[in-house]
Amino acid sequence: MMKITKFALLLFFIIVIVISFRCEKITYTSDNTKPAISRAPGVVSVDDTSATIVFETNEACHIEIKYGISTDYDSVLVISENCEYHQVTIGALISYMEYHYKIYIWDFADNGPVKSDDYTFHTLHNVISLVREGWNLYAAGDFSGAQALMYESYHLNPNRAETVASIGWTQIRLDSLPEARINFARAYSLNPYLPITLTGLALVAQIDQKPDSAIFYCNQVISYDPFWVLEHNPVVSYKNVRLILAECFFQKGQMANAQRELDLVWEENGLDSNIPTTWIVNEISYTNYESALIAAINYAVDNL
Repeated sequence: MMKITKFALLLFFIIVIVISFRCEKITYTSDNTKPAISRAPGVVSVDDTSATIVFETNEACHIEIKYGISTDYDSVLVISENCEYHQVTIGALISYMEYHYKIYIWDFADNGPVKSDDYTFHTLHNVISLVREGWNLYAAGDFSGAQALMYESYHLNPNRAETVASIGWTQIRLDSLPEARINFARAYSLNPYLPITLTGLALVAQIDQKPDSAIFYCNQVISYDPFWVLEHNPVVSYKNVRLILAECFFQKGQMANAQRELDLVWEENGLDSNIPTTWIVNEISYTNYESALIAAINYAVDNL
């Protein structure tokens, strides 16, 4: 019995020594290698307000996508899940706009970030962007091109008041005044509070030499927003409203009111009804105040 015990103890010590020897050979390591993008990012689908991006990494990673309409990347989307295949949809985008994006990745051990190159995609048109781009063409003097884009928007949604009114503005520029009257009236029936519609109605009334109607529509715009500016084209704004008022008051023989409206838009016009030496507009002298005043109003219409 004693011999068996000694043998067992000897065997036990041999096993312990072997295990100790093997344990001394174990080396503990940590992951400090940065991950990599193994498949370059690409946009697999895009519409007017969203885009879906797909890419792959060589190991499971969590990511950030920074994006924006410039390389300032003013927005960020964070995906905390670690995976190798990444399919990410970015939403709430502006329609018909070029976007830049850059991808940042970290692996499970937080090695990173590894940055991708700058990539771009372009969202598609919708009813809003078609009107927006139409107004850009309008500002550049391409009234036919502007009208074509606005009609595209109209075909997508014929009941959007801003689109109908925008078509009316192009029709004024293209000498289609009867059609402009119809579209402004229709836009007003769809939404009687839009400044773009009310200003268009005022302009048509002024052209038709109906100053009281024009003044009525202008006063509505001012009561809603005295410093209104059309979002898509700042050339169309409260300044147009004030100058329409100035011309209408001039038509009614209310020179003081006309001068007041002109001053609100062009404070530096310098006209004074009592001082003939001030009756100068664009380096042209006038023999009476009324001639100088209407010249100043027309100059402001063309240049402000």
